This record gives sequence, structure tokens and C-alpha cells, in this order.
Amino acid sequence: MYSPRMVPGVVVLVTSAAVLALLHACGDTPEPTEPALATVVIRKTLTIKGGGNGNGVVTSSPAGIKCTITAGVAATTGCSAQFARGASVTLTPKPQAGHAFKTWANACTGTGTCQVSMTVNRTAAARFIKGAFTVTVGSGTPGAGSGRVTSQAGLTPAIDCVITDGTPAATGCSARYPASTALTLTAAAASGFVFTGWGPPCSGAGTCVYTVTQSRTISATFGPSGPSPFATVGRWEMPVTAPVVGVHVSLLPTGKVLLWGREGDSHLWDPANPSAGFPLASAPYELFCSGHSFLPDGRLLVAGGHSTGTSGIARTALFDPSSGAWSITGSMAQGRYYPTTTVLPNGEVLAVAGSDEARNVVTIPEVGNGVSWRQLTTASLAIPSPYYPAMFLAPNGKVFLAGFPQTSSYLDVAGTGTWTTVADRQVADRKMGSAVMYAPGKILYVGGGDPPTNSAEVIDLNQPGPSWRSVPGMAFARRQLNATILADGQVLVTHGTSGSGFNDVTSAIHAAELWNPATETWSIVASESGSRAYHSTALLLPDARVLSSGSGEGGGVSFQNSELTAQVFTPPYLFAPDGTLATRPTMTSAPSRIPYGAFTVETPDAGSVTRGTLVRLSSVTHAFNQSQLIYPLTFSATGPTTLTAAGPTSANLAPPGPYMLFLVNGSGVPSVSAMVTVGP
Repeated sequence: MYSPRMVPGVVVLVTSAAVLALLHACGDTPEPTEPALATVVIRKTLTIKGGGNGNGVVTSSPAGIKCTITAGVAATTGCSAQFARGASVTLTPKPQAGHAFKTWANACTGTGTCQVSMTVNRTAAARFIKGAFTVTVGSGTPGAGSGRVTSQAGLTPAIDCVITDGTPAATGCSARYPASTALTLTAAAASGFVFTGWGPPCSGAGTCVYTVTQSRTISATFGPSGPSPFATVGRWEMPVTAPVVGVHVSLLPTGKVLLWGREGDSHLWDPANPSAGFPLASAPYELFCSGHSFLPDGRLLVAGGHSTGTSGIARTALFDPSSGAWSITGSMAQGRYYPTTTVLPNGEVLAVAGSDEARNVVTIPEVGNGVSWRQLTTASLAIPSPYYPAMFLAPNGKVFLAGFPQTSSYLDVAGTGTWTTVADRQVADRKMGSAVMYAPGKILYVGGGDPPTNSAEVIDLNQPGPSWRSVPGMAFARRQLNATILADGQVLVTHGTSGSGFNDVTSAIHAAELWNPATETWSIVASESGSRAYHSTALLLPDARVLSSGSGEGGGVSFQNSELTAQVFTPPYLFAPDGTLATRPTMTSAPSRIPYGAFTVETPDAGSVTRGTLVRLSSVTHAFNQSQLIYPLTFSATGPTTLTAAGPTSANLAPPGPYMLFLVNGSGVPSVSAMVTVGP
């Protein structure tokens, strides 16, 4: 017996008997491409698929792939080749004249060349798109400034856009160009105003140079001479191209973001290292239109998903942030498509609503612990389409159904379950609106309906007889919007459409709005560059910024025309009056676990920190964040660098699991968060 010398891509086999014994011991059988009785080069297959509506060619190095893609469809020849196992293959996309390369999917990500390691059979999808594309100049600060934006001399058609008090003129602000047109935009402020910068894909206050590869809006921000508008409206950063539509997005305890849509697979993204791209995190089944919340140990529990049409599946899965891997766990009694999951005080997860394998409304709730599920057979309630009802853990330990039904109710999960009526909302139809628990037991419900409403209402579940109360509404009517809790307790509303019908993307709202719970008033903040409506998502990041993603892949929008981007919003609280980034409080140490009681934080800024917040990690889809909540903290200085706070008093107010701990100074500026676990 001797040990063979290992050569990459080559297997040297000593005896057939030894090989067959090993294969039987592993419960495996030889593959046809991997003969067991000879010295062979093991090969793996690389396949190119098409996408989009454009034309182009994908070639490989080493040679083997020369794949012509026409109108988004790959040719029957030249699009598949075998390479030695372990070989590194570089794929290069080249669009046809008048077309553009949009992005990769599956084994590749990004918009440039792609390097594939052939350790297994792989598939890469190349998305080419066809012009012409419409470029529109928008305003980054509605109501704030005036100026003019023009395209370079000699370009036809030309852009000559006058913006007055933040409103672009009806003509001259939009033009249609062939793919790959080089566009240069120049901004000039009107008297009494200054030009403060471009929105994505450009940045800064110089000229904006953009190669036209898609229809998009480029915002030009003008403001009054004097202090920077960033301190009042915030700023959207440069968007990044994502490999999938961010229909489902969750912030993990590692600080990374997990996202997936229907096409493609699940991927990770690190906001602290955005240049690392979107590494693959292969899902165990089709997780599209599932429900998801965090267990006490920080794992993400995903309940249900999609098979065909609106048919749900009963499977459930767990994602472990520490290993970056998925696993299958115990199935539910019924399939669920569009369910809501809610974490309970004991750390179990409630699954409600959705449609089952036969596309019937699921009426019986289930409670799971990450291993098995039990049905609440005496708590049957039909919550019809569009499902994903807004549900929250209430201070009394029950689960509060805020909508979509007009009559809100409590669900007691003890035993086999009981529903009790609470109160009717002021506005009956809030379908595809968004609800958020902005303080313990206090819920804001905003927008929704058809046609959409701008109205808002709140309810305080801490009161002995809770009832809904109208509060001032948003500036814009919206449906398909997202409401996100910020680090200081304000609520940011993004996305949505003001048009009638299920998903009128032509009436998309770009401007975000900020709700102040103390005054119950709204303010308009900066506008996002892309249009996001149905299947859009937003969540709070560990550095107190907000990630926006998704939109499309349904609601009349094909995958090819979806928003395959992610964009980060820097809220006003992170800016100083002059537009520079504000000085933030810092933490030198924080407990990894916060009990239901007092805890201590070390900070060099103990003298300036006035309060703090615990914000549960987000898991959001379909205009509702199934995991976020906030618990306010009051700190007292117990030393020059030591702060002490009382943690949550009950699991009813902060169920066990992963949270972000923020310190907030007297100027309202939050720290970068510390990741903590709340609960015993």
C-alpha cells in the first residue's frame, strides 16, 4: 500500500478493490465522468444561460465557452463546456452595439468579468439589455433649491432641465438614449442657491459622467446658500448592483445581510466591506414568499415558501450566521405562502396566515421552536389575500393582529389558542401599507389601500382599552412602502407608489419621509434614485444607516426589469450642520448578553450620552418587518467612562434574541451599534 502523489484535477487510483471498498463505505457510487479504475482528468461542466432582452457574447479563458445570447436567450451551442476540476475559468461578457451588459446571476455576480472555480458543475447567467433607455433628471431635495442641469454640447436629444424649489420642469428633464451612450451632465445653481451634489450613479458636486446602460433617474441636489441640507434631509449613497432582487432581506448577528428573491439563490452582503460583493449562501429549497424571524440563539428561522403559483410548502429551514450555512428542520402541518412569523416571549415562533399546497387560505396558526411545530386548533382565523398580516408581540404577552383586517385582535397562544377582539382601525383598507411598533406596545400604521392613502394612525396597547387614533399623514400617498425604525427611535418611510392598482411603478415615490414619535409629525428627506414598489425592502444597519433594496420580480414587473440594486441611506442624524459627518459616541466595551435587568457599558463619551436604544435585528419582506422592535434605554453615569442602564423588564417587551445596542448623545447622534443578545 502506498500514498499516491496528488495532482490538481487528476486522481491516481491504486487498486479497484480499494476504490470500491471506499465508495461503498461512503454510501456513494462512481460518476460516469469519474471512472474508478483508471487515471483520469475529472471534468466539471460550466453552462451559460441568458437573461434580459439584449444581445451579447460570453467567452471564456481558457477557451471553451463562446456563447451568443440573443434577446436574452442563450444559443444551443457554444454555451456549455467542460473544464478540469479545480480549474479557474474567467468569463468575459461583451454586449452587441446598441445593447449593454447589465449583470451576472447564479455562479457569478457583478457587472464585469467573472472568475469561476470549477470545483463542481456550475451555471452562470449573463443578463444583456437592449436600449434605448430613458435618463431623467430628478431633484434630491423637494422644496429646497433651484438650478439647472444640462447635457454636453452636441448630444441629441439634449437635457436642459430647470429645477425650481426642488421641482424639475415638465419638459427638458428627460431624454432617451441608445445603450452605452456617454452622457455628461453639468449642474449650475440659481442665484441664492448652491449645488450640493449628485445622486447615484454619480457623486460629488462636479460633472456627472454616466454610460447609459439602463433607464434611471439621476438626482441633482440644490440647496440654499449656507448650511448643508444633509443635516436636514440626509443623503443616499451610491447604489450597488445585486445578483438577486432583494425580496427577502435580514440583518444577521454578524453584521452581514442575507437576501434572496425568486430567481437565483440566497446571498450575503457585508455593509462594512461592500467591495467583497455578494457571496453565495445556497438555499435548501425555494424560499420565495416565506416568513422569517430570529430564534433566541441568533439563527434565522424560515417558514414555508413557494412551489407553483401561489401554492405554499410546509418545509422550514434554519440559517446559521456563524457557519453561513442552511439546514432543514421540522416541517409545519400545512404549507404556507405569504405567512407572517412572530417571536414569542419564550423564544418560540408563531406562524400565521398564507396559502397552502392547494392554494387555500391557511386558517390554523402554528407555533414552532426551531425543531417541531404545534397547531393552535381552537384559534382558527381566515386572514385572506394578500396575507403577510401585520402582527406584533404585545406587552401582555399576547400577539396583536394590526391588519390587514380592519378589526384588530389579540391571539393568546396558550394551549390550543384563543382570539379576542381589540378595536377597529380608523381606515378600513390598509392593504400593502406598513405597520411598525415604534415604542413598546405602541404601533404606527401608515399608507396602504387602493387608491393609496397618505393617512396614518396609532394605537397604544399599554392602555386598558386600546383604540386606534388618527395622526397627521405623510406628504405622499403610498402603498407597497416600508417603515423602518431608526437608531434614535424615529421611523423612516421609503418606497411605494401613489398610483391606483396593485403595483403602479410609473407613480413610484422616490422621496423618503421621517416620522417623529414625540411630535407625531412628518418631514420629507432625500430622494432615492431608483423606483421601488412591490417587493421592495428596507432595514436598519449596524452603523445606523438604512439599506434599501428590491422591487419587481412580480406585480407586473419581470425579473429582467426589476431593481437589481441595493442603496444605503445616511439619515440626517449622522451629519453636522455643515454637511460633514457628525462626531459619534463610541463604546469601548458592551456586554455580549443583556439580561432582563441592569447592565453596564464602557464609553469615553459618558458625559455626552443621554440615552440609548435596543433595536431587534430586522427580517423584512412584502412591506412588513417581521422582526424589528425597539426598546428605549436611559443611561446614568456611574464613572467617568461607565454608563449603567436598566435593560428590558420583560420578555414581553423584548423577546429573547439578537439586538443592536446604540448610544445616543445630546445632539441626537447615534453610535455604531454593538451586537448583543437579549434574554437569559
